[in-house]
Amino acid sequence: MVVLGNTVASSYQQESIAQEVAPSTISQMSLKGLRAEIYTLATDIWRSFGLDWLFYDSTKHSSSKLSTDFWWFRSQNTESQLGSTWPFCTLAQLAAGDLRLNLGRWITLVEDDDASFEDNQYVSSEIESCATVILETVQFMTSLADNIDGDVASGVWVPEALLHIRKSLEDALNSSVQYLNSFSCDQDENRIELTDQRTKVGRICCVLVGTIASELEVEDLLISPSIDERNMQLTKEAETSCFASALAAGMLLCHSVGEKNVMKRERLETCEPLCCLLPCIMSVVACSSLNETVQNTISSLCEDGRLVHVMSQFLLRAGERWNRLERLSQIDEAFAILSITELCLLIVDGLVTSLASKSGYQQLVSPLKLWKEALLLEVEDALKEQVEMTCQHVDNCLTILQTHQ
Repeated sequence: MVVLGNTVASSYQQESIAQEVAPSTISQMSLKGLRAEIYTLATDIWRSFGLDWLFYDSTKHSSSKLSTDFWWFRSQNTESQLGSTWPFCTLAQLAAGDLRLNLGRWITLVEDDDASFEDNQYVSSEIESCATVILETVQFMTSLADNIDGDVASGVWVPEALLHIRKSLEDALNSSVQYLNSFSCDQDENRIELTDQRTKVGRICCVLVGTIASELEVEDLLISPSIDERNMQLTKEAETSCFASALAAGMLLCHSVGEKNVMKRERLETCEPLCCLLPCIMSVVACSSLNETVQNTISSLCEDGRLVHVMSQFLLRAGERWNRLERLSQIDEAFAILSITELCLLIVDGLVTSLASKSGYQQLVSPLKLWKEALLLEVEDALKEQVEMTCQHVDNCLTILQTHQ
């Protein structure tokens, strides 16, 4: 925390120059890559020992040098506003800020296309480490909301601290949305995946968008205006929000990655980044009946049948993976595939019965029939109840599709 507060990400290029001039002594070594290591170390400590070390109450250390020397970058009002959670709030804020800065650097590297592999590696590793801190923060805040009678009621988390964390998460979400939009504005989403590292960064942004947005008010995100990425001005066409266009770009990226990983034997959630966007897509589809503005925005996701196509191909790949799975020895993965497929079926149900899309439904029939055939085969007793439930839902979707022909 002291180093993160003392070193700023904007010194990246200066550090690079310093490294070339005098790399021989440890005291003159570049700080490039150090922030990523610190974020990774902080996350590892967090996962191993909890968050107590990130809660600091100066009233309990009034005689310690810690409050006056080590926390020098703390403003005078920080602790009075955020209480003992201020170090944790600061870590989340720093991670969100570094994510924003490094995504900007990454876009520059992509456009210039002349950066070294080492520079690419440093920036992408820092993006990944910042994203890990943010995702852990989302998970922690979700558990905190589920235990509102605990830490919140005890006064550890004051309203100002909760708002501070929310703003940091919204900052990370906005950065990820802008990154995805920076490619979709040229109608060439495939630029994101020219290399493995660029695919990795795009995938990280998709995970952040899906995870953070699912915890926020999706309706508000859908009606936020579009931005012209070149001029940074609001566009005249307000039908498509920044969030909706970024979600569309993310879906296409995830679809492309899933197609490449179709034969890999890793877990479905590892091979299919679309899994992280499904809860968000479900929330979007559920908003389709709210008002005309939201309906127009959701219709943009279904433009040219792309949402229906992405969902149908995902169901096909998941069905093929289910058929190849050794379910007796991979019960947990079998349950995961069924649960994710159930979510897909809910999206299909909501999509077809809503006003979100009006064409292209028939391409969903083939993957649904594939799933029905697979689910009718003999399965292990431990999976039987879940399989029967999924099979019934598949039948319902097929009936709905037939009704809307």
